[in-house]
Amino acid sequence: MIRRFTETLALIQEQHFQEVSTEKLVESAIQGLLRTLDPHSSFFTTPDYSRLQEEQKGKYYGLGITIRPEGPGSGHVMVMEPPAPGTPAYKAGIRAGDIIVEIRGESIEDWDVNTEVIPNLKGPKGTTVDIRVERPGEPQLLPFTVERDEIPLYTIKHVVYSRPGIGYIRIDKFSETTNGELGRALKQLEISKLEGLVLDLRRNPGGALQAAIDVSDYFLERSRNRSDNKRFLTRRRTRKDFPMIVLIDAASASASEIVAGALQDHKRALIVGETSFGKALVQTIFPLDRGRRGLALTTGKYYTPANRLIQRDYSDGFYNYYYGRRRPTNVVEDEKSDGGIKPNEFVPARKASPLFRQIMSKDIFFKFARKVWTQEVPSNIPFDSISEDYTKISRERLDFLIKRTRITSELLEYFKLELSSNNISFDDEAFNKDLEIIRNRILQQLYTKLFGDRESYRASLTIDPQVQKALELLPAAERLLEEGDYP
Repeated sequence: MIRRFTETLALIQEQHFQEVSTEKLVESAIQGLLRTLDPHSSFFTTPDYSRLQEEQKGKYYGLGITIRPEGPGSGHVMVMEPPAPGTPAYKAGIRAGDIIVEIRGESIEDWDVNTEVIPNLKGPKGTTVDIRVERPGEPQLLPFTVERDEIPLYTIKHVVYSRPGIGYIRIDKFSETTNGELGRALKQLEISKLEGLVLDLRRNPGGALQAAIDVSDYFLERSRNRSDNKRFLTRRRTRKDFPMIVLIDAASASASEIVAGALQDHKRALIVGETSFGKALVQTIFPLDRGRRGLALTTGKYYTPANRLIQRDYSDGFYNYYYGRRRPTNVVEDEKSDGGIKPNEFVPARKASPLFRQIMSKDIFFKFARKVWTQEVPSNIPFDSISEDYTKISRERLDFLIKRTRITSELLEYFKLELSSNNISFDDEAFNKDLEIIRNRILQQLYTKLFGDRESYRASLTIDPQVQKALELLPAAERLLEEGDYP
């Protein structure tokens, strides 16, 4: 077999009509080999393996900014959120809305964001990078020399009170740091005073198996989970019996399904939302090429405490498994469906209208909000009374300023003009149908700039139908906790 492969490789190198990289051929062969096994065994090239290690360890070295391309095809990148206090970007004075146009004195207009811009912004701790940014209201580019530092990759970014006494925690993925992050989040919410908790695992693709076990451990008195022939037992008792809702959707997979399944089987939480993806194959990461590349090989499959196999069938092809004939998300009414975690209460996500999709595709919300905060578009928002650094505003003052930041009917008329100037056609009926979400999205963008990502995210929850249904179902979750039953 090995001889057959090497002979084929040699023939390709000698006889193919154009030169092909040996490294590329071998990597493609490995990927083809893995595709014969299962959908989740995979090969990591050097850049991919580096990113995987960063995610697993929960840190990287860089500036501490969230960026995205200024526009399609542009290498210029825009700083999307205010840099977190203490990060290199924060210390240097970089702000949300800044557009990075030069790195090390070179224009990055033609650079690829993923292969050129990001690698040049990252680098060893203590090294510096020179950048120049375009800032609204400034006539010239602003130069910054930023010293790179260790930047934590948080898996829990959003911890808020969705209403008095009711906590909300969103876990974006599972890594080595998730256990500690959850402990700090519960401490921040004052766990002893919690009257309820919404744990959001929507769009969570999974991650480290041990992290999922640790998260389950926070809420279960004694949990028995199985993976292959191994059993996982919790190590501590529940510290407070508050009712819980777990939110999942079709993009919740792997570790997030392990947590949801364990809490559901033990009747510790109600599961709300849509049926999860259905991934229960467990991968072990093996380093290759002296740690430069890696192999994720499926070495087991996971069962819930009630011995349910979460894994969805993939025998009709990987394409169908990922993109094709997806089973109905409302499997509560479809008993024949298998795979994934079925919610106790099916609640569909909000569907985007054609108008809303057009607005999002052209990034109008951010562009319009930028005009508002630079006062190119007039508003009644008290910018003069809001500090540049929202972290230095007292909670009472912050609440007062948030209440004064409103999207008026006059501001919405300016927004309509913005849509028309971007060649987005609409009528009053379509606009009014989306009025709630349009108003909220503009508000989110303004909150991000003025008060930080936390307040922006809190605003988004107020029109999230799955979150609002979860809050409505907390009394039922309390009955489940007390009586161990849910209809």
